[in-house]
Amino acid sequence: MVFDRDGIHLTSEGSKIVVKEILNILKEADWEPCLHWKSLPNEFGEDSPYDPLGPDEKTLNVSSVTFLETMEYD
Repeated sequence: MVFDRDGIHLTSEGSKIVVKEILNILKEADWEPCLHWKSLPNEFGEDSPYDPLGPDEKTLNVSSVTFLETMEYD
């Protein structure tokens, strides 16, 4: 393992161990992982002072705008 300015770099053997452990955890998990964009939670849902104002002069939280859900990306 090498420590560098941009993170940890594993050897090929170290990467194999990490992949093996991740796959074991996913196999043992009691849930079905889903990375579909509509099912991912919003990490930054709180209002921000940088959010624009809506027509009613209230903060329009751009993280809750749903215009993308009307488009077909699947």
